[in-house]
Amino acid sequence: MTNPIQIPSLDPLQKNGPQRILSGVARTFTPVLDVDYGEYMTWLYLGTSGNVSYVKWDGTTQVLLNLVAGVFHPIFSLRINTSGTTATNIVVGS
Repeated sequence: MTNPIQIPSLDPLQKNGPQRILSGVARTFTPVLDVDYGEYMTWLYLGTSGNVSYVKWDGTTQVLLNLVAGVFHPIFSLRINTSGTTATNIVVGS
């Protein structure tokens, strides 16, 4: 059994976060490219390796080259961009 502990929220707009279990991804979905998620995501999974262009929590865009498929990468994002993204089967999580 995993015991929840009080940890600070990863959401930069919140001062205190809820209790979360310190283990992998809690919530996932397949994002629509070029559309804001509506929440802050902390993980990114790729089904096929490639480049990923994403909008960071501070609103700036970054392109990560040659990300490996099959693992959750700890990337904090608001949106995945079509331009500059060659990876496919992307899933985001928090």
